[in-house]
Amino acid sequence: MSKKDEYKAMAEAKIEEYTARINELKAKTKFEAAEVKLEMHEQIEKLEAKLDVAKSEFEELSDEAGQTLEDWSDRFEVLGKDLESAFKKFFSKHESK
Repeated sequence: MSKKDEYKAMAEAKIEEYTARINELKAKTKFEAAEVKLEMHEQIEKLEAKLDVAKSEFEELSDEAGQTLEDWSDRFEVLGKDLESAFKKFFSKHESK
């Protein structure tokens, strides 16, 4: 397996992981008070939007010929940090609730 294929597999796994985490968050909101539920749904929508951007950019990278390993690793790192930051922000805000 080439390094590029490894990055592609890692990106696909991360996208699946974040999708699962969002689905878990949606399930948890069912047990929250209405005000908290509304706020959580708004935050989840933001997470989903970031995930959609990551998926879209990943597909673009996959489709573009001539992408170097450096292109893949740089973009993968940026997208991963952005998503992880968004999730940490969400959890820091809602973990005590």
